[in-house]
Amino acid sequence: MKLVSRSEWGAAAPTGSYTRVGSTHGVKIHYEGSAVPGGLLGDHGRCASHVRDVQRAHINDPNEDWIDIAYSFLVCSHGYVFEGRGLGRRNGANGNSSLNGAHYAVCAMVGTSGVTSPTAAMLDGLVDAIEYCRAQGGAGGEVRGHRDGYATTCPGDELYGWVQRGAPRPGGAPSEPQPSGAGAGVYIVQPGDTLGALAGRFESTVTQFVTLNGLADPDRIQVGQQLQVPGPPFPGREHFVLGAHSPHAKRLQIWLQAGGWGPPYRVGPSEDMEALDLQKVAALQQHYIGDLGPADGLTGPLTWLFAFQTAHGLRGR
Repeated sequence: MKLVSRSEWGAAAPTGSYTRVGSTHGVKIHYEGSAVPGGLLGDHGRCASHVRDVQRAHINDPNEDWIDIAYSFLVCSHGYVFEGRGLGRRNGANGNSSLNGAHYAVCAMVGTSGVTSPTAAMLDGLVDAIEYCRAQGGAGGEVRGHRDGYATTCPGDELYGWVQRGAPRPGGAPSEPQPSGAGAGVYIVQPGDTLGALAGRFESTVTQFVTLNGLADPDRIQVGQQLQVPGPPFPGREHFVLGAHSPHAKRLQIWLQAGGWGPPYRVGPSEDMEALDLQKVAALQQHYIGDLGPADGLTGPLTWLFAFQTAHGLRGR
């Protein structure tokens, strides 16, 4: 993430006090809705000046009571994420005080003339900002457009279409690799094992075991036989961001606890994703840093699979 802090872009001090927010439902995407100088596309050196212009216009707007730039973050065509009001502060961009506290506001620096379409780098930066709000700012999994819940054309049809597609990175590339292979690991059949018991142990079904291993007679598995263990389907990243609530969160937490990752729970697991859960995910990722990429505490398909494998003894440490 190419984060540009307020001091780095030369922000003026706010004219009043921020209202603090501990968490949000997610992020709303905006565009400027006015002319954005086309020269910004070829000259990143002008982007900080443009952000200062936006802040100045917001503070001096006669129709608004803005104490600062309205957005939480702004993203330029080169993929840099400029800190606006930042994390933990209610923004002024979503339409009213209730909406402003419910979602962070991330603005793409595109408008109605000049720069009118997001670049691939900008979309990448928008996803960086969304993930940063989730990992560090208590944002939930929702990604909406400004027009969702408020009468406006913002963020424009092109960006809103991107939001409706799930706000993917350019090309649809996930932030961590997808798991390869059909199974989640190999298990050696032990005396007394039955396929039904194994399916229960590995949170699967007999049918999945039979299909994956091509078993003609599932009642006649042999001691010493190698069986591929079906991998649990990944339910989606939105279930594992800070503040998310779902049974999938509890399932992941049970695996993390069984694998001995990170600080122990005092109370848990639960269906709520909390800061401790992200620490435990990061501990797993740090151990397998070469396989899982950055230890950012964000659960993707491969982190989900590794948590399952280590909890069930299918991957060594």
